[in-house]
Amino acid sequence: MFSNDGGFKISPYPDGKHFAFTVTDDPDHSKIQKVKTMYGFLDEIGLKTTVAVWVKECSRANGEPDTEGRFDYGATLQNEEYRNYILSLRNKGFEIALHTVSGCNDLRKGTIDGYEQFRSIFGEYPKMNIMHSMNLDNVYWGAKVFKSKAAQWFFKNVVGMVYPKASFSFGGEDPQSRYYWADILKEKTKYVRLWGTSDINTLKFNPSMPYHDPDRPEINYWFSFSDGHNMEAFLQLISDKNIEKLVRERGASIVYTHFAAGFIKRAGDNSYAVDEQVKKQLIKIAQQKDGWFVPASTLLDRLQAIKNVSLIDKGRALIVVNSNPFPVEGMTLAAPQGAVLYDNEHKKITVNDEGEILIGTLKANESSTLYKSADSYSINNISPGYLEQWKLLISRALVWFYAN
Repeated sequence: MFSNDGGFKISPYPDGKHFAFTVTDDPDHSKIQKVKTMYGFLDEIGLKTTVAVWVKECSRANGEPDTEGRFDYGATLQNEEYRNYILSLRNKGFEIALHTVSGCNDLRKGTIDGYEQFRSIFGEYPKMNIMHSMNLDNVYWGAKVFKSKAAQWFFKNVVGMVYPKASFSFGGEDPQSRYYWADILKEKTKYVRLWGTSDINTLKFNPSMPYHDPDRPEINYWFSFSDGHNMEAFLQLISDKNIEKLVRERGASIVYTHFAAGFIKRAGDNSYAVDEQVKKQLIKIAQQKDGWFVPASTLLDRLQAIKNVSLIDKGRALIVVNSNPFPVEGMTLAAPQGAVLYDNEHKKITVNDEGEILIGTLKANESSTLYKSADSYSINNISPGYLEQWKLLISRALVWFYAN
C-alpha cells in the first residue's frame, strides 16, 4: 500500500508513521505471574498488543477423542486474580481477544455461554477470535481451510497419517454438528486469524488483509500472521536484519506467539523476568520513532478503512476521497522529495524530510483537494484551438442558414 516511487501514494498508517508492529499472544500454558511479568514489560516500553484469553475452564478433552473431564491448558478468566489483571491491561490500551471460549472442545451451549461471560466482564463481545489449534469447534479448520476437495482429501488422509490433527473432524461451521457456532462468530466477532508466514512483514505476505471470502460467509474478515510461536522462532523473526527490513519496506507485522513458551525466566528467589534477548529486541522495535504500535484489531481496522480511501490525480490537483461512513484520522501521503501542494485556503504544504505530506482528518464521505501549484486556483481560460474555432464557425453558419 505504501511506496514512494516518484509519485503520490496513500499511506496505510496515520500521522506519518512508517510501519506497524503488534503481537497476538495465545494463552496456552500461561500462568498469572508470567503474564504479569511479560505485559508489565510491554506496557513499560509502549508496545500495545493483543492478549488472547480463555473464558472457561475445560470440562472435556481437546481434539480427538472427545471425552469429558477436567483439563488444565492454562489460565482462564475464572481465576479472579488473572481476570482482574486482564481487565487492567484492557484499561491500559491492550486488546483482549478470544482463543475460543476454552482450551478444549466446546459444544454450542458452552460457546454461547462463554461469549456472554466475555461480554459481562469486558462490556462487549470479542472483536477477534483466534482458533485454538485442536478444538473440534473450530470454524473452517483442518482440511477445510482448503477449498479444493482434492486438497482436503490429501490433507486429511495423507498428511493426517503423520500429523493426526489434520484428520480431525472440525465442525464449527456445520449446522448439523454439536460444535456448531459459526452464526455466533459472524454476529459477534469481526476478525479471525488463518494463514501464517516466516516473513516479518505480514502485510507483504497478505496485502489484501483483512479480507472477506464469499465462500466462507460466516467469517467476516480473515487476517494473517508472522510466525513466532515460541521464543526461538520469535527471536528469529525480530532479528536486527528483520527489524531493518520491516522499517525499510514500511510494512505491517502481526506476530503470533505464546509468551508462556520460554519467554519468562524464573530466578532462584522465585522471581520472574523477561528473557534478556527478547527484551533487547523488543526495545529496539519500540525505539523506532516512526513505528505504529497498536493492537491487532486497531491495525486491521485501519487497513480496512484505507481500502475505501482513493487518490485521484487530476493533473493540476490531487483529490483524496474518503468513501467510509466515518472519518479517517491522520491521513498521510507519500510524496516525491521537493513536491509542494496547496490546500483550499491557499496554504503551502511541503513534503517533510521523510517524503510525506500530512493531511490530517478526512471526514466521512468527503474529499480533500490539494493543488500542485499556486495558480491552480484560477479558472483555466484556454482559448479554442484552430480546429475548435472552425467547428464553432461552421456550426454557427449552419444555424444562421437554416434560420433564414
